[in-house]
Amino acid sequence: MGCDGDDGVTPPPEPPADPAHLEPPPGGSGFQLETDETEVAPGDEVQDCYFFRVSELLERASMPADAPLNLNRVQIAQREGSHHMNVYRVRTRHGLDPDNGPVVRGKNGAGECFKSPNWADWPLIANSQQDGQLDWTFPEGVANVLQPDEWLMVQTHYVNATSQSTPEGFGKVRVNFWHLPADKVVHEMGTVFATKQSIRVCQSNPTPIFHGTCQLNSPDPVKVIGANGHFHSRGTQFDIFSWDGVSISEPSAASKFYSSTSWDDPPMLTSPDLDLSIPSMGGIWYSCTYQWDQPEPSVGCSGLDQFDAEKYSTPEENLDCCYTFGPIVEKNEHCNAFIYYYPKQDDVNCF
Repeated sequence: MGCDGDDGVTPPPEPPADPAHLEPPPGGSGFQLETDETEVAPGDEVQDCYFFRVSELLERASMPADAPLNLNRVQIAQREGSHHMNVYRVRTRHGLDPDNGPVVRGKNGAGECFKSPNWADWPLIANSQQDGQLDWTFPEGVANVLQPDEWLMVQTHYVNATSQSTPEGFGKVRVNFWHLPADKVVHEMGTVFATKQSIRVCQSNPTPIFHGTCQLNSPDPVKVIGANGHFHSRGTQFDIFSWDGVSISEPSAASKFYSSTSWDDPPMLTSPDLDLSIPSMGGIWYSCTYQWDQPEPSVGCSGLDQFDAEKYSTPEENLDCCYTFGPIVEKNEHCNAFIYYYPKQDDVNCF
């Protein structure tokens, strides 16, 4: 009789690899941001905001705590079921404030971490969607410069609902930021996080299209090196175009550089595959197309109408079983564009 082990006992199978496992950069070459292991029960949406001070992260990584971190490479690893993971620079503080503690937790739409006005002017640093695995090195000499006195916010959103699930039942994210020595930095990278908050996907208007623009206001051409888009499950098409900054109609098909039909795992397009020149004083044009569908029984049209009335003070006679802007996957919609470019511009207008 054959046997698998020396003692005749079949060894247990190796445990599956943790998709959130990520070794931190070696000392002196960058630092790692790490979240807690957070339980996501069936039917729940969990969105937490974690705060990190750059100087403290530098010190832990055996790097000078009084010098910038010149971010040139991003690695992201997170468990399946993530609706999104965004990293922001903290700016104006409203309901979200690192002085109130290192973690602000939110559940099922409740809590300051779910309220988007709290980070309305917080510049984006990095993002990922459900797949959650990213390893991106920026073009040579390009860096996102993080000052030591800055605070960073890592926002994780996990869903364990009928339309999306967290198989492990516990969410976790790790992010590595790699440093480029100052003498090698040629261009500072800029980012754009644009969102349309006027979305209404209604029973009587089931296939609407919403458009947005961002003008970079650069006197010289800029290079777009990263892009992705995000909506919820009623979204059917997300497109991003190069825009001349003047036209009021959708750019030609030849100007399109990004397209997605996936709501729960939209593609992330990065350099070197993406290396797009935007003309002087130009920017980007993005559009989201939707298909209304019957809400989940647990929500129903009454749930959509209740949110519409409470959030937007919509009169009862205008309630129309509409998916409107908001964080909850089952009852709200998004139309968000993420753009990474260089050189950084201080005057960017999104409408």
